[in-house]
Amino acid sequence: MTENNLVKHRFATVDGRKVFYREAGDPDAPAVVLLHGFPASSHMFLNLIPELADHYHVIAPDHIGYGFSDAPSVDEFEYSFENLTHITFELNFALYIQDYGAPIGLRIASRNPDRVTALVVQSGNAYMEGFTSFADILIAYTQDRATSPTRSFTSSTPATSPSNPTGQRSQL
Repeated sequence: MTENNLVKHRFATVDGRKVFYREAGDPDAPAVVLLHGFPASSHMFLNLIPELADHYHVIAPDHIGYGFSDAPSVDEFEYSFENLTHITFELNFALYIQDYGAPIGLRIASRNPDRVTALVVQSGNAYMEGFTSFADILIAYTQDRATSPTRSFTSSTPATSPSNPTGQRSQL
């Protein structure tokens, strides 16, 4: 493993919020930012970051409210794609986007295309209508947090999917 492949754990402060990110590669190389999905963190890219680091400056942030980044209450921070976009917008990079990270990355790219050198899209939605009914519970939970921020997120019925046909819960 070379020095460039070593993953460093760092924090940045944006608008008074601590944003955790993993970083590897030569800072003079083209940058690629890996935006995680829901419910995840930059940890999902643990094996990918060193693989890309030989050719890119890799940055993988945890969105506000996820991983090691600050998780302010809904009274202190409006959890919206718009606000998460603002927090992430402070870099020049290629973007890998998927799932929950896609609306954030696409907003960044459309607002300042000169700063985004490339998009790598995997299963990402460009608009709210692209979310399936699975997102309904997430959206309802986000709205419910505004009135009951201490309520825990549980579902009495696990979701099924092609990769989870029985709906068995996994441990996160």
